Amino acid sequence: MIRGAGWGLFLFFLFLCFVGCRERETLLDSQQKFESLDAGKEFSLQEVPESIHKLIINFYAPDCPPCEKEIPALKKFFEKYRNDSSVGFVAIGSSLKAVEQNPKPGKDPPLALAEIRRELQEFRNKFSLSYPQYLADSAALRAWRVTGFPETFLFVRTPNGLRLKRKIISEITLETITEAYGSGG
Repeated sequence: MIRGAGWGLFLFFLFLCFVGCRERETLLDSQQKFESLDAGKEFSLQEVPESIHKLIINFYAPDCPPCEKEIPALKKFFEKYRNDSSVGFVAIGSSLKAVEQNPKPGKDPPLALAEIRRELQEFRNKFSLSYPQYLADSAALRAWRVTGFPETFLFVRTPNGLRLKRKIISEITLETITEAYGSGG
């Protein structure tokens, strides 16, 4: 029979067993595949080469003023590190219409990837973007818990794989990236 302080220890032990056995919730779906804007290629967090130690993933949308405002910083970052195999940068575009988290059945049909592709190609041409770009529909945005634009994910490589270091829910600057990763990139 358990007496006095023994009950407290027993209940604490049960609590630890319960917490330890629960599946951990993740912030994003590392298996989610994003189709390239140019078609043919795909991107998923799970398939990032081991040589990449710092990874920036920027979610954006055309007709998003903060997304347009951050383009110079993203271009500078990409140009500075495009030949550095330890640093990766990926832009994942969608439509402002696709970020709707709860479309109304029958009223709001899912936005087709062809429509998103068209919007993104026009945006890329307008701003002469040369960095890698991929597409995200509503389901992919939900899988990564993107609720608006722009959102930027900063990852670092650890012995256990890529780890989310910071998520920025606003326009990003070159200074923000440099500060997050140190002066080395």
